[in-house]
Amino acid sequence: MATVISYGGGIQSTALVVLAMRERWPIDEVVHVDLLDAESPATREYVARFREWLCREYGRDITVIERNMYRDMLDNPGFTPVPWRIADGSAMLSRQCTRQYKVAPLTRYVYGRYPGERIGLMLGISVDEYHRMRDSSAARIEHVYPLVDRRLTRWQCRDIIERAGLAVPSKSSCWFCPYRSSASQWALVRRYPYLRAMADALEDRINAERCSRGKDEIVVLRTDGVEEQGDFCEAGFCDV
Repeated sequence: MATVISYGGGIQSTALVVLAMRERWPIDEVVHVDLLDAESPATREYVARFREWLCREYGRDITVIERNMYRDMLDNPGFTPVPWRIADGSAMLSRQCTRQYKVAPLTRYVYGRYPGERIGLMLGISVDEYHRMRDSSAARIEHVYPLVDRRLTRWQCRDIIERAGLAVPSKSSCWFCPYRSSASQWALVRRYPYLRAMADALEDRINAERCSRGKDEIVVLRTDGVEEQGDFCEAGFCDV
């Protein structure tokens, strides 16, 4: 069986890779799906630094699969895989982003990379988020949860990262993810001001297309005061 770590650039998956390297687990590959313009710039910066650390300390690298969900939506505004909030706050669109842009590309990659083999895919879910554990829908993939097996919490994952001499990563979901709080989204916009123009451009394109079909407008950046949902991705591929 091939053993692969799905690396998301967040706290738990970073701790998972650190543990695997420190204890010399038999890991065939660490794989990260980078959503490019949709990815939080803070996450992209962290992943780049973490790759340097991994190479320097252990002679290992991370395989990066690139997908550009932002560009896909901008080019085809009728395609809305993100569960955007309707402008009046009455509803959200259906969510397809995780499956189409995280799970599917990773599945295709490991199927091609390890033909005919069963694949143990390690996911960075901690014991305090055990409810996010899921069986894989892919026939040759078995989801493995080492942090849950060791009863490690998110806070213990932070400690593992700090003890390795690394900075603790920030939330790893897309910068416009509607499950972020408005404070979280706007903190990123203040840090990376160009995101505001990107958000406006995307919102204008999507809403022009939706209005042409008599659909309600959506908002890309939240302005409400609703708290962030911390474990929104039940599949365990985002915010880890």
